[in-house]
Amino acid sequence: MAGEIHSQISDIIVKDMMEGVIAVNCEGIISYVNNATASILGKKREQLEGIPVVEAFFGSEINDEFNQTIMDAIYDKDGAVHEKLVPYYACGKVIQLHMIASVLRENEKKVGVIVVVGDVTELVEQRVRAAEQAQRLLDSVVRTLSQAIDERSSYTAHHTRNMVQIAEAFLDWLDKTDNPWKFSESRRRSFLMSVWLHDVGKLAVPLEIMDKESKLGAQLRAIEERFVMVSLLDEIAMYRGKITEEQRVARKQERDAALDEIRRINRAEFVPDEKMELLKKIISEKYIDENGKERPLLLDEEIENLSIRKGTLNDRERSVIQSHAVVTGRILDQIQFPDEYCHVPIWASEHHELLSGRGYPYHLEGDQIPKEVRLLTILDIFEALTAKDRPYKKPMPVERALSILESMVSSGDLDGEILGLFKESRAWEKITLE
Repeated sequence: MAGEIHSQISDIIVKDMMEGVIAVNCEGIISYVNNATASILGKKREQLEGIPVVEAFFGSEINDEFNQTIMDAIYDKDGAVHEKLVPYYACGKVIQLHMIASVLRENEKKVGVIVVVGDVTELVEQRVRAAEQAQRLLDSVVRTLSQAIDERSSYTAHHTRNMVQIAEAFLDWLDKTDNPWKFSESRRRSFLMSVWLHDVGKLAVPLEIMDKESKLGAQLRAIEERFVMVSLLDEIAMYRGKITEEQRVARKQERDAALDEIRRINRAEFVPDEKMELLKKIISEKYIDENGKERPLLLDEEIENLSIRKGTLNDRERSVIQSHAVVTGRILDQIQFPDEYCHVPIWASEHHELLSGRGYPYHLEGDQIPKEVRLLTILDIFEALTAKDRPYKKPMPVERALSILESMVSSGDLDGEILGLFKESRAWEKITLE
C-alpha cells in the first residue's frame, strides 16, 4: 500500500513539474513525457510517446545537439550524467534548453534514460545582456583610462588611439585575406585591450621627463641668464681696469658663439662627433664670479644633458621612462580581468621587449616573447616614428619608418614575418593618423 501511494505521489510530481521530463528506452523510443515537455517543446504528448527520439525532434539542424545529447546518454556504457545547454527550435523560434540526461535503472539494469529539460531562454538572454553591459563598461573604462594617459601630455595625445586604429585595420586585413594567423574574436578583443593599456604605467612618469622636448629643458634659461651675468661681470672688470675693451668684446663674441652652439645641440636629434668635440671646449670654459672665485661656465647636470648623443633624455631620465613598462604590469596585475583577457597584463607590459634580448624591462628574447607582443612592439615603434605630435622630432615618412623597422629585423630585434604581413596589409592607409 505504501509503495502504491509513493508511486502515485511520484506520478503527480512528475506530471505537474514545470520542467519537462522525457523517458527514453534503450532503443531510443520515447516511453513517457510529462505535460511540461509538451509545452516547452511545442509538441503534444501523442506526438512524442512511442516515437523514436531522432524522429520526434527531427525537423531542424538546430535540434541536432538536443538529439545527440540524449543518444549519447543512451549509449554511454559508464552511465554518466550528460548535462548541456543547447538550442532548440520550437514554435517558429529558437529557445535555449538546459537538459540533464541520466540513466534510468530497474533492478540495477539499465532500461533507458530520463531527460529533464528546462526553458532557460530568458535567463540566458539576461546573462547575455549583463555580459554585454559589463563588456561595454570595461571598454569604456579602458578607453577613458587610456585617454587620460595620452592627455597628460599634449606631445603624445594621439599615440594610443592611432595604434588601436592601425591594429584594427591590420586584424581586419588578416580576416579578409583568411591569413592563418587571423585572430579569433576573443583574442582580437584581448589584443586590442592590450594596445589600449600598453602605456598605463606612464601615469607614474613625471611630466617634466615625459614632455621633455629638448636636452636641457628649463636648464637652457638658466644657462642664458648665466651668460648674461658673465658679460656684466666682464663689463665691471673692464671699468675697474682688469681687462681691456678688446678683451671684453672678444670674450663676449666667444660666449655668444658658444651659446648659439649650445642652443643647436640642445635641439639636435643626434649629436655627431665633431659637435661633441666642440662641446668639450665649451665645457672647459670658466669665469670669475663677483667674489673673485673661479666657476665653471656649465654645471655638471647641464653638461650631462648636452652630452646626450640621441634624443632628449639622459640615462637617469631614460631609466624613469623605461620603468613605465614595469609599472604597467603592476597596475594591470591588480585588475581582475575576465578569463578571456588574462593575457592583457603580459602583452601590455612586454611591448618594449626585443627578440635579441636588448629590450626592456625583462630582457626577454626569442620564443619567450609571444607573437602578439611582437606585433604590439612593431605598432608602437611605427606610430612613434610617424607621429605628428612629437616636439623633439618631425614626423617620419612611412617608407623611411618601414626601412628602420627592416633594419631592426636585420639586427635581430623584430619579427620579420610579422613585419612582412604588416607591410603587405598597409594598415596605416586605412585610417587617418592624428
